Amino acid sequence: HRDLHSFPTRRSSDLGCQSFEDMGIVFPLLARYGLSDLATFRRARYRIVMPGLDAEVESIPQIRAAFQRAYPDSAAALGRVFDVHQRTSALVRRLFAPGRVPWVERGGSGALLRWALDALRPSAPGGVLPHLRDLRTWLLQDFAGWYERELPPSPVRDLLSRCGYSRMNVFVASAFWHLWAHDYWYPEGGLQQLFARWVARLEARGVTFLFKRTVVALEARGRRLDAVVTQRGERFAAREVVYSGDRRQALALVGRERFPRRELERTDRASHSDALVSVYAGLDLAPQALRERLQTAHVFYFPSASCRTELGHGEDAHRQAFLEVTAHGMFDPSLAPAGRCAVVLQAFTRHDWQRGWGTGLAGDPGREGRTPPRPAEYRRLKRRVADELLAGFEQLVPGARERVVFLDVGAPPSTVRFTRNAFGGSCGFALEWKGFPFALPLGNSRTPLENLHAAGHFTVWPGAVPTAALSGRIAALRAGQRLAAAAPAARGEPVAAALAPVHREEEAP
Repeated sequence: HRDLHSFPTRRSSDLGCQSFEDMGIVFPLLARYGLSDLATFRRARYRIVMPGLDAEVESIPQIRAAFQRAYPDSAAALGRVFDVHQRTSALVRRLFAPGRVPWVERGGSGALLRWALDALRPSAPGGVLPHLRDLRTWLLQDFAGWYERELPPSPVRDLLSRCGYSRMNVFVASAFWHLWAHDYWYPEGGLQQLFARWVARLEARGVTFLFKRTVVALEARGRRLDAVVTQRGERFAAREVVYSGDRRQALALVGRERFPRRELERTDRASHSDALVSVYAGLDLAPQALRERLQTAHVFYFPSASCRTELGHGEDAHRQAFLEVTAHGMFDPSLAPAGRCAVVLQAFTRHDWQRGWGTGLAGDPGREGRTPPRPAEYRRLKRRVADELLAGFEQLVPGARERVVFLDVGAPPSTVRFTRNAFGGSCGFALEWKGFPFALPLGNSRTPLENLHAAGHFTVWPGAVPTAALSGRIAALRAGQRLAAAAPAARGEPVAAALAPVHREEEAP
């Protein structure tokens, strides 16, 4: 399945991330930093295909009606469920309206409570009180149990309650419906082009990027960080440093003895979000032909009512997985060679499946150190899972496997290798409010070292592209305030550095 000369992934094919949400954060931040011209963004639509239902997600009322038509025996209960999703959508619109989110335009931790209360207060009389019941449901109930209580026994109840991020609370599960309908985006020309332009713009402003580095130690005196040290023995000093990696690695790098006992306990108890397996496939298929089959850039495909996130332990466990199919190239031919398309097939998985996908690793880079060479069993298991996911994809695009001219697989050990996120977690900590180790959903940039600032999706809840982007602004504002209060830096002295303990291979797609 490899024909790199006819499918040059590193030059002209987009095989990276999914779409992302704006949520009144990403686009305003790009504008604030003078980066809005880096790309034009196109809305990314979603389609859901499951036994008895095939519908695009255009709005909450529209998808509610589609579910009720498909499952008439559950129509009344589905109406009540989607009423909650509609109220969640309204709350998300108020919370994340452009110009309202703290730290994007204004604010700080003092504005956080006022921001939430203003969004909860409906225009009708009664103030916050009508939302109190929803608030308890949104934040304190697990989505799986909630669907099971709200819907009568049926295949649709099984799919809605068993498929999705594990331990996700009702607010996050409900908010996804709003995002699928209204707020997913993708840059024309692809994410790789967007980031290449972004790097070039920052390099023109004097920023230096260092890839293929893993930070292995911090040098600190008292409460101040002096320098960071890489696996190559390089030592980088700066007056302010931002760390954007796995929070548990931060404990090891900074030193567990520096953290308050309660924070240590909560962080140790917090679960990481689910891992994903991603199959990157280049197809000898014209964009229009693929578009006729898939219709939208994203398709959630549930081949049977037995699909679930929770995997078994056997080699064939991924046969029970549901797929998210992503194919932005159907709408943007620049993302692949002429007459061809790239698709990404993703499914939930676990790092500990088949002994760490045949590696024998536990998946915690903070404890295991440098990644050893991959054994043959690891590659065999990746090929097996790729074949299983491609078999599911063929139910949407018959004959797809015969059209594959490029194939690569990213399993949880790959995620650990490239992001250093323990166990291959895909969006920080698990998407449950009760298990988040901080008291506030935002603003958790402080560390025991006064000039080391934390950012990234382990510092925000829920972990996502917009909230992670906002965490970077929060950390930057905090570092900037310290720089402004200090004496001017000596000529040529580095004043700030970004620290992400990530081992990145330049040749990886």
